[in-house]
Amino acid sequence: MRRNIFSTISILSFIITFFMLGYDSTKWYGSFFNFLYDISIFTPFALGGLGIISAFLGIKGDIRMVLIVLNAFLLFIFLGAYLIGIFGFQNP
Repeated sequence: MRRNIFSTISILSFIITFFMLGYDSTKWYGSFFNFLYDISIFTPFALGGLGIISAFLGIKGDIRMVLIVLNAFLLFIFLGAYLIGIFGFQNP
C-alpha cells in the first residue's frame, strides 16, 4: 500500500512540474502556478527531486524506471531553461 502512495506522489509531482513548464497565467489555473513560482523560482527542481525520490520508493518494475526517467528528463529541461535564462540573456 505504501508503495502505491509513493508512486502516486511521483506521478502528481511529474504532472505539476510538466504543467509548470508551459502554463498560461491568463487561464483559470494560472494563479496556482503563479503561487508555486512565488514560493521560489526553484520549485520545479524541488518537485522533480521529490518525484525522483518517491519513485525510488514506489512500485518496483517498469513503472519505477519510467517515473525516474520522466522526472529526470523534466529536471534537465528546467535546468537548461534556467541556465539559458541566467547566462544566455546577459547584456554585454
